[in-house]
Amino acid sequence: MLMPMLWRNDLDDIMDPFDMWDREADSFFGNDLMHFDTMKTDVIEEDNDYKLKADLPGFNKEDIGIDLKGGVLTIKASHKENNDEKDSKGKYVRKERREMSYHRSFTVGDDMKPEDINAAYENGVLTVILPKKQLEQKNEDVKRIEIK
Repeated sequence: MLMPMLWRNDLDDIMDPFDMWDREADSFFGNDLMHFDTMKTDVIEEDNDYKLKADLPGFNKEDIGIDLKGGVLTIKASHKENNDEKDSKGKYVRKERREMSYHRSFTVGDDMKPEDINAAYENGVLTVILPKKQLEQKNEDVKRIEIK
C-alpha cells in the first residue's frame, strides 16, 4: 500500500502510522462515510415569525410531510427512484434504484396550532413559516438546588 500513498504526495508524514491508517481507511471506505447526510435547514427569526428553510432537492411536493404533535414539528421526506433501461429484446441493460429519506424535528411549543403554520415547496426548498407567540410570563420563585 505504499505506492498509492506516494502518489498522493504525503511524504512529510510517511512514517506516522496514524496518518497512514486514516488515509488508507478514507481511500478504502471513501470520505462520504465520514459525513452523515442530513436535511440542511436554516432557521431565520423575523419580526413576527420564524422561517425554516429546508433543502430537499430531488423531492416532489407529494414526497414531503409536516406533522405537529406535542409541541414538536417534524418534517419528513421520502423518495424512491427506479430507473430501468431495457434493450430491444426486453432484457435489462441497466437497472438502478435510489432511495432517499430524511426527517428533522423542531420544538415549537405546546401552544402552536397546525392552522397557524404555513408551508410552501419551491425549487427544492421547503419553507415553513411559524408565527411568534407571546409567551405568558409566569411569576414563579426560582428554587435553587444544592449541589452535594
